Amino acid sequence: MEIKTRYTIHDVAALLGISPDAIRLYEKEGLVFPLRDPNNGYRYYEFAQIHRILGISLYRQLGVGIAEIRELLSGRSFDELCDHFDSMIELNERKIEQLQQQTEKMRFMKTHLENLNKGYETYSIRQLPDAYVVYHQEHALLLYKEIKTLFQSPVFSFGNFCYHLQKEENEKYQSQTLEFIIQKKMLELSPWKNAAESFPAQKGSRCLYTVKTSPGHAAWDLSDMEQYAKENGLRCEKYAYAFFVYSMLQEETIQDYYEIYIPLVESY
Repeated sequence: MEIKTRYTIHDVAALLGISPDAIRLYEKEGLVFPLRDPNNGYRYYEFAQIHRILGISLYRQLGVGIAEIRELLSGRSFDELCDHFDSMIELNERKIEQLQQQTEKMRFMKTHLENLNKGYETYSIRQLPDAYVVYHQEHALLLYKEIKTLFQSPVFSFGNFCYHLQKEENEKYQSQTLEFIIQKKMLELSPWKNAAESFPAQKGSRCLYTVKTSPGHAAWDLSDMEQYAKENGLRCEKYAYAFFVYSMLQEETIQDYYEIYIPLVESY
């Protein structure tokens, strides 16, 4: 029986379970070199090229790109190949870390959305999380030009803007300062995780919590929270925190939602 030594592109594709277009791509990229019939231009592959295509297919299943495969196929020693694999593993580990960061930020945002859904116009006792202040200004105006570097920083998606509110003589709470705050657990995931000690720490505390929409330029009316506190034997401090969380388009207006924390006096 005559042993077949040359195979067409469709034979190879069927044998290896890949598409003819993939094999054509490998040829176009200079990874395989089929024989050509001078009469009809058909491609033919011998055992050496089939083995080469099999190796390329294996690398593709590992998620290796064409450029990396070209370098691997040109390797002349096991040390050189191992170096290439070390580089690819390091790259994948960085991608995994980035995906973990993205996933945790999504969880962080989902938690905020759940808080908005459950906390709007309801009251509860919550712990204000430990956090770090990565930006502070001595006024409450959001001047975009002044904080554009914050918008462009790699940690912007890890935190929230926070207004510090102070109770005035008219019993309303007025925004005094504006900060950008990152919770401790989120900063530990961020690119600035090794710089935590360089930022002022905001110690967590026991607070009365609710969700409110922004009063615009007016002072914050937190009398409903103070009334709840009084009815439940609690005493509020004369300052509060308003964390911007989300903006939602409702009809033709944008509604800004804030998580409000009023620290509680622990002893009279």
